[in-house]
Amino acid sequence: MTWQNYLKDWQEADLSDDWKAELKQVETEQERFDGYLTFGTGGMRGKMGIGSKRMNIFTIRRVARALGEYVVANGGAESGVAIAYDSRNNSSLFARETAKVLSALSVRVYLSDAIRPTPALSFCVREKAAFAGVVITASHNPSIYNGFKVYDKNGCQITLGAAEEISTYLERITNIFTIPIRELPNLLVTSLGKEMDDAYLKALQKVVFRRDLLADYGSELTICYTPLHGAGKELVMRGLTENGFSNVAIVPEQSEPDGNFSTVVSPNPEEANSFELAKKQAKNIHADIILATDPDADRLGVAVLTKNGEYQILTGNQLGALLLDYILAAKVNLTSEDTMINTIVTGDLGGKIATEYGINHIQTLTGFKFIGEKIAEMEQGEARFVFGYEESYGYLIAPFVRDKDAVQAALLVSEMALYYKKEGTTLLQKLTRLYEKYGYHEELLHTITLESANGKEKMTQVMEMLRKQPMFIPEISRVEDFEASERVNLTNGKVSPINLPKENVLKFYLKNNSWFAIRPSGTEPKCKIYFQSTGETKEIAEKTMNDLKKDVLTLWD
Repeated sequence: MTWQNYLKDWQEADLSDDWKAELKQVETEQERFDGYLTFGTGGMRGKMGIGSKRMNIFTIRRVARALGEYVVANGGAESGVAIAYDSRNNSSLFARETAKVLSALSVRVYLSDAIRPTPALSFCVREKAAFAGVVITASHNPSIYNGFKVYDKNGCQITLGAAEEISTYLERITNIFTIPIRELPNLLVTSLGKEMDDAYLKALQKVVFRRDLLADYGSELTICYTPLHGAGKELVMRGLTENGFSNVAIVPEQSEPDGNFSTVVSPNPEEANSFELAKKQAKNIHADIILATDPDADRLGVAVLTKNGEYQILTGNQLGALLLDYILAAKVNLTSEDTMINTIVTGDLGGKIATEYGINHIQTLTGFKFIGEKIAEMEQGEARFVFGYEESYGYLIAPFVRDKDAVQAALLVSEMALYYKKEGTTLLQKLTRLYEKYGYHEELLHTITLESANGKEKMTQVMEMLRKQPMFIPEISRVEDFEASERVNLTNGKVSPINLPKENVLKFYLKNNSWFAIRPSGTEPKCKIYFQSTGETKEIAEKTMNDLKKDVLTLWD
């Protein structure tokens, strides 16, 4: 079909007068009607508005219908689907539309009665023994976006195989305006309320390692928290206060849900500007740490008070390494069956810590769904999960959830900060000690957007060139090609297999223990480049990073 065909479907649909008026204003915008949004292992995400390539009630009904047919075909109608949503504009509406479509297919539905974090949805799927789950969220993206994220019966984001099967049902839907719905309320839809929060918070107690410390001294740690207008407020605040942290101040301007995220440029705790209001409040109350969660509260950002009274934001790699070291130091009788999981683009410090403690270390492809899959595999054997994290501010401590969980991380970070405060130190000072022991690590993520018409072609050409001429930097000693599933030692020519699913990623290791990885987008002319450098001092690591970045980015000139 051409974009004009999709536009014609909209023009001939039985729309409200308001929708018809808006359609008139945008019907020359070809991009809105150029097919449908891509559906994959992360579900579906895009800008909201009128058009087949936008998030609206009709495209939501389309993906909900395909999910419902997949659930029915696989015998999951009685077990049902759990649905949650965050604070974004239209999230509640899209969640209800999803419930209407699923119940029209006689699929049982558990529908959240209020905004809830993504990890709460993962927990709910497992708690209710549902066949699948849906959370309406676009995570940390700008306010014009929303999304439809799908979970399997383990509470983990769906696999590639499940996504492909759901896609076959999507392809069969030829008219998005005639999809059957069953109005709410109906007998197939059960409301999920406070009882789910209570059950989650009971499970959250598994995250506490030193309960006596929290009971006796929890009030001595001053915490400033911002939910960035998202869904984290209720569970994060209760998780902290009910476990002993009574001295918690929430940023008032960002405490209430706001789908426009009006006080930030982007509601992403990975970006420094999202901490600006929290820093002002933290200074007023002399907070020890700042906690920030993204709109669906799966990512956590942390800033730490420095000696000069400012706040330094920890990177995802730094916080992950700190949490891992704290967990392993608190555990007894560790063995090689205890396992830490992170991704191929996560920094090396965590792996070095795992080796020092004698535990197992597994790496997966980028995305927490792969960590969730590994946890499920481990449950069938002898291995024991102790911690999982990725550089993009995602952490999981206890596997009663199977996705990154900022509520868990907020509680354990607070316990860790309190523990070190009682020892007379800070998280930053502890990080310096780790660097002194394992080497200073610098990490950087650089995103390249190729706006030109041949942007994707340019990206493909660079990847092909790198596969043919991997030693464009003389110091490169090893290449990992995750699409070819092979690891090549360039010094001796030895080739070994990589036992991971195929993905278009190249990772290059240098003789000085630095590395960089190139990961193109499959749908956009964008490319992420992950860098890591190491050195005996911070200055050496920084210089190595600057030199490496300069060499690699010449590829895109």
